[in-house]
Amino acid sequence: MKNVNFFIIALFAFFSSIFSHVFSQDSKEKEKWSVRIGAHDINYFPIKSPLKGFFLKKNNSFNPIISHVELEHKIKKHIGLYLDASLGMVDNNRWRIANGFFVKLSHGVNLYIFPHYKFDPYLRLGAGYHKFNGYVNRELRISDTKYFKTNKKNFFVLDGGLGFNFWIVSNLGVNLQSTYNQVFAYQSGDFLNFWKHNVGVIFRFGNLKITENQKYNKNQENKKIVEIDKNHSYYSSENKEKKEEEKICCQNQNPKDSDKDGVLDQEDLCPNQFGLRKFKGCPDTDSDNVPDYEDKCPKKFGKKENQGCPDVVFSPILFDLGKFALTPRSLSIVNEIAEIIINSLPNSKFYIDGYTDSHGKLSYNKTLSLKRANSVFEALISKGVDSSRIEVRGLVGGKYKKKGRRVEITIRK
Repeated sequence: MKNVNFFIIALFAFFSSIFSHVFSQDSKEKEKWSVRIGAHDINYFPIKSPLKGFFLKKNNSFNPIISHVELEHKIKKHIGLYLDASLGMVDNNRWRIANGFFVKLSHGVNLYIFPHYKFDPYLRLGAGYHKFNGYVNRELRISDTKYFKTNKKNFFVLDGGLGFNFWIVSNLGVNLQSTYNQVFAYQSGDFLNFWKHNVGVIFRFGNLKITENQKYNKNQENKKIVEIDKNHSYYSSENKEKKEEEKICCQNQNPKDSDKDGVLDQEDLCPNQFGLRKFKGCPDTDSDNVPDYEDKCPKKFGKKENQGCPDVVFSPILFDLGKFALTPRSLSIVNEIAEIIINSLPNSKFYIDGYTDSHGKLSYNKTLSLKRANSVFEALISKGVDSSRIEVRGLVGGKYKKKGRRVEITIRK
């Protein structure tokens, strides 16, 4: 066991040295490299069905030490290439093997669904090498008359699954992932297959800050010595002074990104809030494509034409045949509508539309529909609604006949 732990530490150091070398060669890379470190949980019980025994605790062999290391490089916004290593002592309850030496080395592709979000899910597909000491001189009972046996220790494996990163800060997060592993061996069917679950942390690298001393030393190293004729001036004294001032100004600038959202403070309208580049660094909490500073309902998914608020549909106010007076039931509906108009939609304007059924003459129905709309209008005004925000209409004939004896309140677009 001590040898295994030593090998894990050595493997992590090897990955770290590779990363350090690559990153030093290209300082322009912005957080394209990441390292995942954590523990694995192996389930060797998926016989015939990949999900059989998936949730049974006794079938899982969790290794709490650092048993999984992964190095990843993102070649595009949604695509990353990874190199993965896992090893440790694992129990295989299906084969009744305790503390078998487990190794898996693989490489593959991660497909990111929502990059640059705190919740960062991805799909993965890979292939590689798998070793498990324990199958030699053992048989797996398939049925009363069938047994499976293999004397191999080393296998080719294909794996696929999903995972997600939850970013606590811009370059540090929690990682969970789960993969189903298809092991290839002669007539093995799926008797050697296993689930592999990982939990750990992820470190993302790039866009590192450089101190003023480092900047100065780097500038000194990049300077070239050129002999200049002191008796000859290439610029006027005024232009020379101006260029010196611009040079000093540029050297003193220290680009900052206080909220780590990838938008520099000098361009960020919300420098202390993690935001999106398309909104100049400001957040969109409800993901409705309306930035919070323009969103009247920042925590509710809404429409741009409603200033980020969802559509509001008021209950209709119904009337008896030939009547325009409000019933107690109708008054309670009007009271609720007045409260919403005043408190939730303070900047919106409204139509109050009165309707009738198909009975009676057109002129009579026009008058009756206006009376019904005015009854609701007066009730809203009595509750404190500003009359300038409301337009009263009586709608009769044609397509309005189907509405029936009612009044409807809608938002004016």
